[in-house]
Amino acid sequence: MKASHNPNADNSQAKAQATLAMAARDWTEALRLWKLWWSSHPQEATKDPDAMHDRAVSHFHCEEPGKALEWLDLAAALQPEYSYRYASRGWMKQATGDTPGAIADYQRAVQLDPEDAVTWNNLGLLEEQMGYQAQAQERYKISDELMGILQERGIDTENAPPPTTPLDAPTLDPTSNHENLSFWGECSRALRTSEGRAELWTFIKNGFTLRG
Repeated sequence: MKASHNPNADNSQAKAQATLAMAARDWTEALRLWKLWWSSHPQEATKDPDAMHDRAVSHFHCEEPGKALEWLDLAAALQPEYSYRYASRGWMKQATGDTPGAIADYQRAVQLDPEDAVTWNNLGLLEEQMGYQAQAQERYKISDELMGILQERGIDTENAPPPTTPLDAPTLDPTSNHENLSFWGECSRALRTSEGRAELWTFIKNGFTLRG
């Protein structure tokens, strides 16, 4: 049953439906449902950083990056010690051309989670773009060492099977240097849980790191 626009209706399923719409890459519908759930469950919504994050993703894919960043700011404010909040916001800043802002968020992310190989690599890329060659090479070294540890633990970063629900990359400015990016893929990545680090290879192989 489709969630109702009637403010008096039971819209408790809107959140689940929004998640399904995101999985189907129907970003307009996802954003509509997130707004509906917010209006009908304001107290719950304001305490849910994951919902804020997913609403941000929907705004981003609906070509509203400013609003998307506002929601990521709120999510980070609720979980200031969670590295993923900064890694995902850093990616969005990188995708929208805010290189200094992206670097600051990536630095905070790896400070909180020194084992985040993808973010170390992305940090190195941006520092290299800014002319900080020595720093960038150090970031790459750390990233490569962490990827080696993953392989030693039996995580095949070259031949692992593809994710079960690969999603399309957003349409970005064709003049941008950021190619083959998939924000939904990044935001769904396994860094949300320690077990999920086995999926790091997906984002590297999909070009998320922009390296090579």
